[in-house]
Amino acid sequence: MPTRLLSVLCATLVSSQPNPARQLDMDQPKPHAVACQCCELEWPERLATAVRNAHLLIREWRCRMCDEHQGDPVKMAQDHENEVRIRWGNTVDELHTAQDAADRFKAQTLAALRSRDQILEQFGKLARYHRPTDYGCICGKRNCEELSIIDADWITDHIVRMYKGGVG
Repeated sequence: MPTRLLSVLCATLVSSQPNPARQLDMDQPKPHAVACQCCELEWPERLATAVRNAHLLIREWRCRMCDEHQGDPVKMAQDHENEVRIRWGNTVDELHTAQDAADRFKAQTLAALRSRDQILEQFGKLARYHRPTDYGCICGKRNCEELSIIDADWITDHIVRMYKGGVG
C-alpha cells in the first residue's frame, strides 16, 4: 500500500517504498520495543524518539528521559539511577509474585497428591472385598462392577506401589 511521505500545498508525493521510520534491527528482542542508546534499557517504540541521520534513516533510539539530559552528565547519572531503582523495584515485585505463585502451585500439587492417595486407599479397601474367583467375585456376584473397576492394571499397579511405600 502506498504511503504518504511529503505533503505540499499543491501536491502530495506518494511512494510505495517502506516507511524509514519503521526500520527494525534484526537482533531486536521485540519488534514493538526499542533499546535506548543512552541508558540501554528497553522501551516501547511509542515512548522513544528516533535519532535520524541526514538521509532520515534511524541511527539510534532514545527514551524520553534520556532526551532531556543529553549533554548534562550529572542529570544523566541521576536519571539513570532513578530508572534503575524503579526497575529493580518492579523486578522484586515480579519475583515475589512468581514465588507466591510457585508456593500456591506447590500447595495445589500436594493437595492433589493427598487426594490421589486417599482414593487409592479406598480402592485398596475395595480390593480386599472384591477379588476374582473362578465363579466371579468373592463378594458373590458373577458380574461384579466393582471388580471390573479395581481389576484395571493401572489401578492395581498404583495400589501395589502405595502398599510398598512408593506411591508415584
